[in-house]
Amino acid sequence: MASIKIKNALLVILELAALLLASAQTALAGPVLQDDDTPTPTPEDGESRILISSPESGDSVSGWVTIVGTTLDPDFRSYRLEYAPDPTPSDVPWAEIQPPVEQQVREGTLGAWDTTSLEDGFYILRLVIERNDGESSDYEIHIQVANATATPLPTLPPTPTATSIPGTATPGPSPTPLIWQPPTRTPRPTQTPGGPTSTPQPLLQEDSPLSPDRLRQAARRGIYIALITFGVLAFYSLLRLAIRGELRERWWDFRRELINPLIDALTRKKDDR
Repeated sequence: MASIKIKNALLVILELAALLLASAQTALAGPVLQDDDTPTPTPEDGESRILISSPESGDSVSGWVTIVGTTLDPDFRSYRLEYAPDPTPSDVPWAEIQPPVEQQVREGTLGAWDTTSLEDGFYILRLVIERNDGESSDYEIHIQVANATATPLPTLPPTPTATSIPGTATPGPSPTPLIWQPPTRTPRPTQTPGGPTSTPQPLLQEDSPLSPDRLRQAARRGIYIALITFGVLAFYSLLRLAIRGELRERWWDFRRELINPLIDALTRKKDDR
């Protein structure tokens, strides 16, 4: 009876282990991407097109700027967005707005540019397409970054009221001219010529708890812990069944060799009396 229970327990444990291993393989393989109904845009008849449609050249921008445009090429490999001061000194490198993107875009969002860390002024925004043959093409626009806020107008002092002399007419209120001061921009600390240009960081850092690598590692640890827990429980069940079967056999041996003869002896002694 005990051996049958042990076999059943082993079968249950093997089935659970198979299910856990299948779940682990699925989790480690990562999420399965579903096919999108919208196909990847491809150039028609070998057409090559590169364009920034928003913002337009000459616009004034501030804060986060959404960049819209088109990147189509028959030999497309990737595109990137970058910027530099206008005019651009020869010793100042171009700064990337985001890592290169290996996806063609037709009149869609190319990226987002954070201008809050930049000094107000004129900049060149450039879109570059890299091809598989090593060649590249670019498209540039000239824009102005204006993040400074307007300075509020000063408060005018109260106008003194003239004291009337008895016997004379009291003059009426005279119009007080208002002094209008145009808004001024708050100066920002100037950047040392030739110094490094701050590069915006990506929206999702590599050490973020929501990054795909961290989520995959957490799933792997959870699966390992579950496997170890089920293994310990299975071992405990087998040990318990084995112990129960051995104790039962020892009890019957003890009863057959000691208790039964003792009961028989007491019965015979009682009958003799």
